[in-house]
Amino acid sequence: MDLPIPSSDGTYHEFGGAPIYDKRFKTVGPFRFPGLAAVLDDSGAYHIDFAGNPVYEERYLWTGDYADDCAVVKTADGEYYHINEEGKRIGHNNYLYAEEFVEGTAVIYRKNYGATHITTGGEMLYGDWYFDARSFRNGEALVRDEDGWLVIDRTGQEIRRADPPDDPYPVSGIVRFIGEESPIPTILKMTEWDAAVVLVRHAEREPFIKGEPGSQKKLTTRGERAALTFGERLGSRPVKAYASPMFRCMHTAELILAGRGTEEKPEANDQLGDPGAYIFDDELTRGFYVKNPTKTVTLQYIRTGTLPGHYPIAEGTERLSAFLKNTAFQDGISVCVTHDVFLCAFVSTLTGYDFTDDWPGFLDGCILFRKKETWYLWWRGKETKV
Repeated sequence: MDLPIPSSDGTYHEFGGAPIYDKRFKTVGPFRFPGLAAVLDDSGAYHIDFAGNPVYEERYLWTGDYADDCAVVKTADGEYYHINEEGKRIGHNNYLYAEEFVEGTAVIYRKNYGATHITTGGEMLYGDWYFDARSFRNGEALVRDEDGWLVIDRTGQEIRRADPPDDPYPVSGIVRFIGEESPIPTILKMTEWDAAVVLVRHAEREPFIKGEPGSQKKLTTRGERAALTFGERLGSRPVKAYASPMFRCMHTAELILAGRGTEEKPEANDQLGDPGAYIFDDELTRGFYVKNPTKTVTLQYIRTGTLPGHYPIAEGTERLSAFLKNTAFQDGISVCVTHDVFLCAFVSTLTGYDFTDDWPGFLDGCILFRKKETWYLWWRGKETKV
């Protein structure tokens, strides 16, 4: 359909040669689906609807045009993030630089990590960081690693090496984060204990996309390999596995056991998810998590101790702790596969750890050690008596 266009002087929008509202701005951008335009006035930069009314209260230093129902904005501090059509931020992180969405993905540069592509759900598309990245075109994107530029597909797989791009670009990266193997298997071997329970987030899954259900997301090929390797590294102690009934968690547990070389099968348990030890109203919480970024919701839960459909966080932690301890067996390892929300709630309640700038990755987790009659929680290199 035809949309109103900026006036010749760029201070308002018109349709059929006539203004569509009375207000005048310093500058206006084009209207983009779903009928929103970036504008600038004395109060700052924001987006308006066809009536010239602000879509949200926030004001920014700069606002980009909408694409895939998302727009990039720049704060007064010079940081970037994306917002949806209601003006709510997508994801939880601020970026050094961010582009608009193209083919359902956007280039972002993050401090101490580098450049990558994210989805409209605010998640990394393929799980790797690079020094630099460019937008996807026809399913291919340029990125730069230690050996120079290469072309990747949407799964992050290399297609071919490439020449550097000719076009000028606002930023040039100097850092690239490369994740390390989980330290958990090593800690299990180095520590003396009578029983150990590992609470771990599932392996890498397909990214969440805005508007798509997340419950059936599968593990990526890389996630499958990582889970197998995790199991291989557990050593010679006997291992049992439990998991949230969600497919990605059960599959992670299956692969860990396969990597360990045991014929045992994991046991599904809803204390670990779907709904989980912290949730009493699954329907209410599903809607809550669909509408709000997981990290934002979890940090709110940790900060306030309550959320719609959730038990008080201390009570949920007691429920999960009782389940985990019940899985323990003498001289053996119980691996319990769960979700980031429950891992963060559990660790934060017991240790006070702040997850704001350190979100758990895939196969990230904690360990409950039983040493004689006393329990200890290992997390990020420290043991806490619990």
